[in-house]
Parts: sequence; structure tokens; C-alpha cells
Amino acid sequence: MFEKYQLLYFNKRGGGEIIRLVFVTAGIRYEDIRFSMEEWLKITPDMPMNCLPCLKSIKGDHTITYCQSGAIAKYLARKFDLYTDCADDNLLIDEMYDSVGDVRSVFVQSHMCKDETAKKEVNKKLVTETIPKFASFCKSRMNDFGSGGFVIGSKLTLADLAVFNMVDSCVEMGLESLWKPNQFLLDHRQHVMTNSNIAKWLQIRPKTEV
Repeated sequence: MFEKYQLLYFNKRGGGEIIRLVFVTAGIRYEDIRFSMEEWLKITPDMPMNCLPCLKSIKGDHTITYCQSGAIAKYLARKFDLYTDCADDNLLIDEMYDSVGDVRSVFVQSHMCKDETAKKEVNKKLVTETIPKFASFCKSRMNDFGSGGFVIGSKLTLADLAVFNMVDSCVEMGLESLWKPNQFLLDHRQHVMTNSNIAKWLQIRPKTEV
């Protein structure tokens, strides 16, 4: 039976963009439903865990709604061949995905911090600890387990999309300099952008808050 997908999220990238990238890369049609905050407040009680993003899977008269960005992205990536045929490599893909999440959480902490002194401390940690640690780890994994410019394996996987999404978001926010000491990650961004489906998406992607 034909399955239809609806992605429910706000009109920004945030936790929904990695899911959009999975759909786009795989060439799978989906409905990209974007809520305003006012609309979201009305439907919050109907959403699992009362959070976004959510994925609606529609098969005929049967609809199920899933939540949690990472769970959705990994589920779809497995379904659409954005993992490998090797269980060990797939563990490395999940490892990289979650490692990117750790870095993104520090960016979010910096963004949400209202106290300027505390914000400076978070930003210092980001520049001197978080990014260098991640970059060293990512470089090691690419050297040991990647090929052809990909993070894990020899084709585009969810690991590449996760790394790309984080670095690309920084570039879009004018924070490219954060990655300059690790040029290979900026080069990786350019490599992912050569994918024809991703290139098309970047041309039409709505200009919104990152």
C-alpha cells in the first residue's frame, strides 16, 4: 500500500531540517507542514509528547504520528538506504549523528543564554573545547572508516547529512570562521552540496530562522 508522509514542524530549520534532508536526499515526496506558534499551541495536546517535529505516516485509512527528531531521521534513513549494509558501520553512523547532537546542544545553550557573562563562557567552551574535540573525532572516523569524501563508508549516509546540516547552519548564520581551523569540514559541506537532490533543495529552501 502506498504510504504518504507529513512532516510537522515550525517554519524554521531546527530539529526538522535533518528530516527534510533525508526526504530530499532519498527523493521521497512528503508534505512539509510548517506551523506558526499560534497554530502550534492549538494542536499541542494532540501531538505525542506534546513536541515537534512529528512525522505522520498515512497508509490508506490508517495514520500514525511519531515524535522525536533523531528517531524519525534514523528510521527514515534506514528505510531509504541512507545507512550501509554493515552493522558495524551503521553503529558508526549513529555514533556520528549523536556526536553532532552533542555539539548542537552547546550551540543551543549559547543561543538561549540570557546572561552575557554566562554566554561568553559557553561560547569560549564551544570554540576551545566542543568544536576542536568534535573535529578531531570526526577526522579520525573519516580517516579510518570513510572514503570518497564521505564520513562513514563510500556513499552519502545519515552521518554526512548530520555533519552537513550543522556546518551549513553555521555558515548560514555567518559563523563559518568557527570551522576554518578544520577546513575539511567546510570541504565536506561542499562535497555534500554536489548531490543533485540536495543542490535543488538548497535553491528552493525557504529562507527562515536556522
